[in-house]
Amino acid sequence: MRQLAKLCAAGVLACAAAAGAAGAAELTPGTVIDARNLDARMKDTFQGKTIASLLPDRLAWQVREKGLTITLKAAQPWTVDRRYQEWTDKNRAGQVKIADGKGLENWQAGVPFPAIDANDPQAGTKAVWNLLVGQPVGCYWSQPRYTFVTFDGTSGIEREMLWRFSRINMVGRYCDPQGKLTLGDGTVRAKEILVALEPFDMRGTGMLSAQFMTGDVARSWAYVRSVRRVRTISGSSWMDPVGGGTDMVNDDVDTFNAHPSWYKGLKYLGKRWVLAPANTDAVLWRPDAGNRKDMYPALDLTKAPYWYPTVAYEPREVHVVETTPPPEHPYGKKILYIDAQYPLPRFTEIYDKRGEFWKWGTWISKNERDMEGNPVVGTYAGGMYDFKRNHGTLFLSTPQPVYNDPKATENELSVGVLEAIGGG
Repeated sequence: MRQLAKLCAAGVLACAAAAGAAGAAELTPGTVIDARNLDARMKDTFQGKTIASLLPDRLAWQVREKGLTITLKAAQPWTVDRRYQEWTDKNRAGQVKIADGKGLENWQAGVPFPAIDANDPQAGTKAVWNLLVGQPVGCYWSQPRYTFVTFDGTSGIEREMLWRFSRINMVGRYCDPQGKLTLGDGTVRAKEILVALEPFDMRGTGMLSAQFMTGDVARSWAYVRSVRRVRTISGSSWMDPVGGGTDMVNDDVDTFNAHPSWYKGLKYLGKRWVLAPANTDAVLWRPDAGNRKDMYPALDLTKAPYWYPTVAYEPREVHVVETTPPPEHPYGKKILYIDAQYPLPRFTEIYDKRGEFWKWGTWISKNERDMEGNPVVGTYAGGMYDFKRNHGTLFLSTPQPVYNDPKATENELSVGVLEAIGGG
């Protein structure tokens, strides 16, 4: 206090600055930040960084205005597969290049661009390529069942849907049981299948897609319940809404589910630290529980807007990329927050064509083990919130996702399989 008095004697501004510094505190894990204490906590620090610096403006706005509560958690670095790390380290030599903006040269597996230079004119594109092909999940990922839950922000749960999802990576297969880094000729990046299981009016509706490394339009097939047949669908389906009244379009999967060359701009805004739900240990969904309270233990279904799960947030360093979609896209701009330790989606911030804030997406990740005991890091859950219509969508993982099943081949994802599941 004597030291503070001496500073105050030097003038009012010095006194105010010293008082502000003296009032700041280093917060501990378990501290809760909500609308009641947000402004008082902004100058406080957590693991050496101010709360103000850790909260993007639109995330802070959700705490202040929309009922988001953040519980602080100490940062926890991820453990990844040794083979994935080895390939990533090899790529530090800088041999991987972007080929005419449409593919990658000299890349085999791992994160293609482990070190991104903010002064590199291709920095934004490189960060997006990392997200597309460099996530630490391996060769195969399956959600035998996961749920979309949609919410009206004033009345609560609107609809609950059960889906099946599988993805097989056709390139970058560092964990392939037969040692094949690439399946096929290397032009297909990944195949995905998505089929609705419940409710009855949606059962069997599904889509199979193949995304290309080269920038070719994705090939997509849909199972049409009314005729019990598979039909080829438009290559523009990557911009279409995800069915059942969700707040997502197909391009929102992992925050960016397109080819970089389809976008008008991918501008690198730099690196920063944010608070994010990166290592959740919370139980978010008990699919076989008998009532909603037990089924969604992390949700407070008595408090609007109902859609924010109670999960801990930890400091994570991210790459920030501003993306400009093509004119036919429903969005005017979206900003991606991509984890910098290993590329995984953290947040997406979406604006309409008039430049007005529209949606916010949060991705919740978990460090898990694959079927052979190797570590993986994958998206466990998340939410997309449309603040224009006060509507939200949560996607919640099956309690036991399947990673890198050694028996899974590309035949697991085919038109015949889509037809069999849809008609089953």
